[in-house]
Amino acid sequence: MNQDISIRIGQVINGLRQDLFEKEKVIRLTLLSALAGESIFLLGPPGVAKSMIARRLKFAFQGARAFEYLMGKFSTPDEVFGPVSISKLKNEDKYERLTEAYLPGAQIVFLDEIWKASPPIQNALLTVLNEKIYRNGEQELHVDIRGLIAASNELPLRGEGLEALWDRFLIRILTENIKDDHAFTQMLILERHKGYEDTIASHLKITNEEYLKWTDDIDAIKVPPHVLGVITHLRKRVKERNSEAEVEELMYISDRRWRKIVRLMRTSAFINGRAEVDVMDCFLMIDCLWNDKDQIAEARELVKESVLAFGYRNLLNIPALLEETGRIQNEIEEKTRLIRKEKVHERKVYKDKAQNNYYQVVKFWGNASAYILASDYKRLKNKDSFIPIFEKAGNKFRPFKTFAIRLISENIISNKNKELEIEMVETEKEVIYRQPPSEQMKHVWNNEIKQLLTICDESLQELEKRKALDQSHLHSNLFVEKQYAELVTQSINHATTEILNIRLEIEKTQYSYESLEAIGE
Repeated sequence: MNQDISIRIGQVINGLRQDLFEKEKVIRLTLLSALAGESIFLLGPPGVAKSMIARRLKFAFQGARAFEYLMGKFSTPDEVFGPVSISKLKNEDKYERLTEAYLPGAQIVFLDEIWKASPPIQNALLTVLNEKIYRNGEQELHVDIRGLIAASNELPLRGEGLEALWDRFLIRILTENIKDDHAFTQMLILERHKGYEDTIASHLKITNEEYLKWTDDIDAIKVPPHVLGVITHLRKRVKERNSEAEVEELMYISDRRWRKIVRLMRTSAFINGRAEVDVMDCFLMIDCLWNDKDQIAEARELVKESVLAFGYRNLLNIPALLEETGRIQNEIEEKTRLIRKEKVHERKVYKDKAQNNYYQVVKFWGNASAYILASDYKRLKNKDSFIPIFEKAGNKFRPFKTFAIRLISENIISNKNKELEIEMVETEKEVIYRQPPSEQMKHVWNNEIKQLLTICDESLQELEKRKALDQSHLHSNLFVEKQYAELVTQSINHATTEILNIRLEIEKTQYSYESLEAIGE
């Protein structure tokens, strides 16, 4: 891939962020959404540079036309999509708008207070945002909008029919006042703010031909299986989360949004000079999932969890390795099992109505017997423990007195240096032994074990290659915050550890039958 594009767009970002403080993330994602041909929603109070960011965006594109409008409850389609052509209506009896100087004729669009738009404007925006089509009278006009930025100081009200329009905004970002004191003072003492000046050198601007070519190139970017694994796991976790949430707390992501999210990730990969999406690009999903401010932190944690758990796991096909290892272990267990019936001596168990177990202490008082709870017996040690002794009357056991008892051997206890035996009974039981497999069976298992170990070694080599490849650009992603690079490294390390543990388990499995010795008659 062409690294010159990455360097160039980095310089464009630097130009767009000039004299804007703590707005770098918003600028980066606003430019990314435009390069992907998507829309972005900025949530924040007045005076936090939302409109300035939108106005600056047009400078990234050569000759880009911009359209800006502040919505109100009395706004009309004429003000947004253009006035009706009187001559067309009069001479041709056609209802068409003059769109060139309005939204349909622009490449960069900023719509402030978007939720105050009237229903006719909202309905027209649905097809503009999704299909890039504006129905102008009898004709369908294909609009060339690259970036549509909407803003508001509030989220859409529930039950107002705004859900479809809200779903069209792929990226949602919270835009706030400057927090850092130093950045705040720097903003105050600027000699001349360049907020509305063109800060992008002409040779850096993206031409129309480049934009169209990049659009095709973006569609050719690969999405590898391990990245798809992260997305699939995240979708599953969102479903699980929604199954326990109230209706107003749902984190709804339509199939259309998932598809657009993937294309956003493809755009990031292309602009960053890569031929495929990587795990770092997955963090772009954080700002595409939430529907309410309270969900932002949760969306971040869901994405982080999915990257850590599945960032590189599907690259290695670990589930198949575990399944095959388990199959061999079960087969070894079955083929090496030998069951014999043998006479064994064990402590005789007595039960009361509550199904408590007791052992009989033979001749505790002269020739008389006493009983001890099995649970108390298991706690005995080689030093005195005070435990109750029971006497049996019919089918009942009643406590008699507490005695100092210590364990002498497996079936011998002591009270005041007097050794007492526990009643034993002889029974016939099935005893399981392990016997060596046949040489033929051992040969089969050795071959299967060898194949599994080879897969493990190849997986480790693949991980090392992937680690070397991804580490080279983890900290240079133009659109993802560098803080997430450490999580990607952790994900690689987790996958490596899991493979090493599986390899160890396979080796232990081989030892389990290699070490078996013949059982005597």
